[in-house]
Amino acid sequence: MLKPIYRKLFYWLPPAGWAIAIFVVSSLSSPPKPPGFPYDDKVAHFLIFAILSMLIYRGLTQDRGVPSSRARWIAFLFASLYGALDEFHQWFVPMRTTEWADWITDTIGAAVVFLTCFAGSEKRKGNRSP
Repeated sequence: MLKPIYRKLFYWLPPAGWAIAIFVVSSLSSPPKPPGFPYDDKVAHFLIFAILSMLIYRGLTQDRGVPSSRARWIAFLFASLYGALDEFHQWFVPMRTTEWADWITDTIGAAVVFLTCFAGSEKRKGNRSP
């Protein structure tokens, strides 16, 4: 069993580190580009914010003991809000633009995690014996 401080680090360092990485890359005037294929930037946004939402959900349920039904909402809302703040932040970065489509894609990535967590919790409820 992990000591309390190590438990916090184990569950909260990944989402914090991921959020910091998003901010750092977003601060670059010329960020690294994903491989070239149609809508590659949207796929990147989708995956980045789906991962952020998943990491937050994991921390909430595993470390904080937040019920899945509440944790998925918190993770979804935080990831979507962070996506909006990321786009706002880019407004101030030279040679970067703010795109509503990017924020919508961020939110869709978080929503897929939300729906996956919902489906998973519903499936577990259905497997319980009375």
